[in-house]
Amino acid sequence: MPDTQQNRPTVRTKDKERHVVVSVRFPERLLQKVNAFAAVKDATANAVIREAVEEHIRTQVRTPEFQEASRAHIQRAQEQVAAVLDDEEAAAIAS
Repeated sequence: MPDTQQNRPTVRTKDKERHVVVSVRFPERLLQKVNAFAAVKDATANAVIREAVEEHIRTQVRTPEFQEASRAHIQRAQEQVAAVLDDEEAAAIAS
């Protein structure tokens, strides 16, 4: 069976949040920094990476650039869906 997210083991934490195992490649020097930071903070590299990603997303979604990009993304998605529907269904969605 191929190694995909669907067949990888998951871990349940005390609050029952589902954790999925993913593979991410880091330049060696960046991973050294992550590990050193985690050691100083008495944390795991996983925890440091999760917190950094969460903070990055929290910060970025508030920017005007992200807001504009998200509106453009939604518009493109609506246009793509409309392109596969017949004219009657597309008109109903547009209104």
